[in-house]
Amino acid sequence: MLEVAGIVAGSCALSSCAMDKLATVSDGAGKHDFPWAYRELEPHITAQRAYDIYEKGYCMYAVFASVILQLAEERGEPYRSFPVNMMRYGGGGTAGWGSLCGALNGSAALIGLFAKTDEDLRILVDELFLWYEQTELPAYIPKKPTYNIDIPKSISASVLCHVSVTKWCRVSGHKAFSDPQKERCRRLAADTAGKTVEFLNAHFVGRTSATPQVNEETKQCRSCHTGGSEPQSFSGKMVCTSCHSINLDKHP
Repeated sequence: MLEVAGIVAGSCALSSCAMDKLATVSDGAGKHDFPWAYRELEPHITAQRAYDIYEKGYCMYAVFASVILQLAEERGEPYRSFPVNMMRYGGGGTAGWGSLCGALNGSAALIGLFAKTDEDLRILVDELFLWYEQTELPAYIPKKPTYNIDIPKSISASVLCHVSVTKWCRVSGHKAFSDPQKERCRRLAADTAGKTVEFLNAHFVGRTSATPQVNEETKQCRSCHTGGSEPQSFSGKMVCTSCHSINLDKHP
């Protein structure tokens, strides 16, 4: 009977019983429902925190931890128990793969943690990603820079790490993996952390932000290639011409 009971208990642990327990996080003093509560933070302080902790885990870690650590210091659990070190995976566009910029990856994770609805999540991510695509960055200037050198700005026109870094290298004349490029990404993480908090602050008090819109060229591409149109061969919101060249003489 004990063996059978063990099997039953084991099957329960692997099914809905366990999933119900995973739906909330408990610190022993009560349960914390998802999404977690957000409290307004100071963008400039958050940017400085991201800059200061960058070397502990790089871009994604810096952005995510700059917010969670502040909330942990002020509110304790559940923020204090979040395993922020897991966010190290996003460095260099996910373990050096050059895909989604780690700073944006960390910001999207924060938005996913705090947004109350899927629609809110999409709105906030759209705001942040469009800002990143269309803004001259980095703009943040630390009080005590790791490398006290002039860091030129560039417009990435992409949310991808390898495109963002490459365009900055072309503008600046510096090489990838050089000290100036590392300093650039460190400041970019600070910019993104501060902007994420700015958008979250506005969202949770019902303010609207002056967010850049998808450019006209991308709108035209999407009008033919997404949303049930023909040919329906594209899924996404990124600027198309960052990766795709278009021959307008031959293209409809």
